Amino acid sequence: MHVAARRQNGIILVEALVAVLLFSLGILALVGLQATMSKNVTEAKLRSESAFLANQLIGQMWVDQLNLNNYAMNNGVCTNGGFANCTNWRTRVGQQLPNGSANVTIAGTAVNIQLTWRLPGEDAVPGQFEVDANITN
Repeated sequence: MHVAARRQNGIILVEALVAVLLFSLGILALVGLQATMSKNVTEAKLRSESAFLANQLIGQMWVDQLNLNNYAMNNGVCTNGGFANCTNWRTRVGQQLPNGSANVTIAGTAVNIQLTWRLPGEDAVPGQFEVDANITN
């Protein structure tokens, strides 16, 4: 009996170390999951902000159909730089989306709005939202 007890000395220590290892791996997995979740929440927020901004501009265009072509943009710059509704909306895009830019193409009553953004310090492909609308009575 005395010999069998001596062979099992330290087995509890090994079991404790294995338990600590498994617990640590679980904690690391949770930390990684939280980081991914945080990034996905940020992306979802930016997509919803983009949708709101695009719908806001479409609403303005519906109300102001006589000046529809004044909302056109080329490389993020309003083609009719003196048109306040376009420049004000473009300013809101820059304020609400990080490194945000917009492009609005108008062909007759067909409107295409493209919004892009890039999170600071991120080299990945920028986020993008695009919507097509037809502004008619």
